Formats: sequence, C-alpha cells, structure tokens
Amino acid sequence: SEQPRMCQRRGFDPAQVAAGEALFNSPALLGGQAAKAGLSCAACHRNGRDNPHFQMPHLSGAPGTADVTNSFFGPARANAAFDPVVIPDLALPGKVSRAPNDPALGLFIRTLVVDEFSGAEPSAVMLDALTSYVRSIGPCPADDRTVEARRLAGQLRLIELAVTAAAASDDAAMQRQLIGAARHQLGLIDERYAWPRDAAFRRELLAASRDLATISEGMRVVPDRRLRLQKWQARFNIRLVPLLQQH
Repeated sequence: SEQPRMCQRRGFDPAQVAAGEALFNSPALLGGQAAKAGLSCAACHRNGRDNPHFQMPHLSGAPGTADVTNSFFGPARANAAFDPVVIPDLALPGKVSRAPNDPALGLFIRTLVVDEFSGAEPSAVMLDALTSYVRSIGPCPADDRTVEARRLAGQLRLIELAVTAAAASDDAAMQRQLIGAARHQLGLIDERYAWPRDAAFRRELLAASRDLATISEGMRVVPDRRLRLQKWQARFNIRLVPLLQQH
C-alpha cells in the first residue's frame, strides 16, 4: 500500500523511461510462475527502490529477502540451497555497472528475465527501455524519506504509460508486452474495489481488458495495432477514468 519516492536522474529519453517503467511493473515480462503469482520487477523493487516487506514462503528468509537461486521460478539458476539475499535498493550503486555505454546492465536484466524467471527472450527494444528506466532511478537527498501511498492515480498512470508506449513502438514484441502491462494494472484496479452494487461497471472494466487482448493478439500489423491502441486510450479516458475516480 506504500512505496518510497523515486528521485529520477535527468538525461534519459522520457519515452524510453516510461516504456521501461511500464514493463518493470508487469508480471508478463517475467512470465512463468512469476506471472501466475502476479510478481513483477516492482514486487521486489517498489517504485524501483527496495521492498523490506517482501516475503514469500520458501523463497524468503527475513522480510525483504529472496532466494534468487530457487527452482520455483526457473531451473537455470537453481542450486538446491536456501540462500536468500537482501533485495537491493536500485537507487544505490550495485554490483552491475549502470554507465550509459556499458552493456552490462542490459545483459544482466536479460539474464534475470530468461534464466532466473524462465521468461521469454526480451527484444533489444525492450531491454533498451528497461535499462533506461533502471539507469534513471536515482537516490533522493539524505533527508528525503518520503513514503507515497499507492493509489488509483498511480495505476491509471501506468496504464497510460503502457498504452502510449505500445502505440509509439514499431516492435511487435514490445507492443504485446506493454499491452500485457496495461491489462495487469486493470486487473489490480478490479481487485482494489468491492463491486457488489456495481456489476455493470465491473463488466465494462473487464470489456476494456478484453479489448486490449483482442488488439494484442488479433492485429498482426503494427500500424493497425497502433491506431487501435490510440482509440482504446481515448475511449478509456472518456468512459472509464471519470467513473473510476468517483470510487
């Protein structure tokens, strides 16, 4: 329900950072058991930072730790030992270089997705977006300990980031992943509220998600998908966003 503030470094392409943030918050990127469990990169790294409250049975020791060599998510890095490590704050320097011209970060992220989580091979465009986002995560001033509430506005923002980035992308794999990211946020919105007296509105929210699925799987030509996504976002902003903001 809360997350630390992220102080963003300047000098990065805003569109790439936005696409990377949307992917970072999507379980579809990791696939496999992580996707089934609803875990995204942001589950361990709230707002790109850390998560001292993260705890999963058999995968965590103390809160804020995770065994990254457990076979539950994928066999490639399994070592048959229980060795949870503290989840790092991505705003702080780590073991992998984040220098702009160093490919190490992109290779590391690719290894996490494919080996640790058994996810699908990310496209080069997706890796560029993810590395841009991670590189943009900066430390806040020492006296800034702001904690933000995770509210509906943040989920609506992530939907818009994902759909806008998908519409702007020429990469089909990137488009599909970003559409999956938007659908995940719609699912979280559905979970956020109790709907006993608003079944019609819930059906409309579900229809919006299914429309995105149709756009993702039914349209094989990127330009056609782009136009459909733009129309979807406009309709969502007009019909659903005002209703959501009333709840």
